[in-house]
Amino acid sequence: MPLRGDFELGSGIAFHQRVRVERRVFLIVALISLAGFLYCGAEAVLSFFGRTLCHAETCAIVESFSRLSRQEMAALAALFFLFQTIGAFSLWWAGGPFLRPLIFTSAMALGAEAVFLGRQFVDYQLHCPFCLTVAAFVVSSSALVLLSCKRLAVFGAVAGMVLALLLTPLSIEPLSRAAVKHIHRGSPTESFILIYAEDCPHCHEVLSFCEKMEDIDLLLCPKEKAFAFLRMLDIPGVPVMVVNKNGEKRVLVGSGLILSYLKEGEKPKAPSLDEFLSPSGICEENKKCEPLEGDEYF
Repeated sequence: MPLRGDFELGSGIAFHQRVRVERRVFLIVALISLAGFLYCGAEAVLSFFGRTLCHAETCAIVESFSRLSRQEMAALAALFFLFQTIGAFSLWWAGGPFLRPLIFTSAMALGAEAVFLGRQFVDYQLHCPFCLTVAAFVVSSSALVLLSCKRLAVFGAVAGMVLALLLTPLSIEPLSRAAVKHIHRGSPTESFILIYAEDCPHCHEVLSFCEKMEDIDLLLCPKEKAFAFLRMLDIPGVPVMVVNKNGEKRVLVGSGLILSYLKEGEKPKAPSLDEFLSPSGICEENKKCEPLEGDEYF
């Protein structure tokens, strides 16, 4: 039968072993968080100079659904990882008051990442490579921290989900508000919004025709500011023109259909199934659009 002293000694040894394991865990958390801080910090700095670590077009599309710019989101993530790094190193080195704040922020980050990833794979049906890398850092570091306390983590997770929902609304900004230029001449009877891309020759073909029209009310909206609109309507590329006449709106896709409408006010005929699935005169996402023959822009 073990003596009382033997029981206390065994309990003490188990306690110290558990403490050593927890300290090692916090060291791992600190190293992962430091890597996340350097990665997100680099993106924030590069974005300031107009560069990025994520060159996939899906990164720009995902960014268009957020209230914050990519630079602001990267800076916010860098601040989280910096706090995580300092707190975890402190707990590994000498313990301290960082445990509860670290648990709460880790739970917030996991809750936010759950919403961000859900938005991308369920609502947007695309993913951002940069976001997935950040998610890997968040999940691997925060999950280790949350092993220390479950009760407090619930409140942090709820707060993180609420924050993520506020930062990634599904509402679409009106195209008229997203437009960067307004062309108005004469006495037009209808108004247009042209969604275009700088490297799209078909867009410039439509714009060149519009610039020669005597009566026109045209708003120019860059594709980058209309990703949500295009995605929701499953429109494969640009140019896209929204026509507003007497309160009736119609959407024309492709330079062929747009020019047909603009020339002498002709109403476009209903496209065939093949024309609808593959509209003429369009530059699609993730596909190189060849310049038009004799194109003055390229």
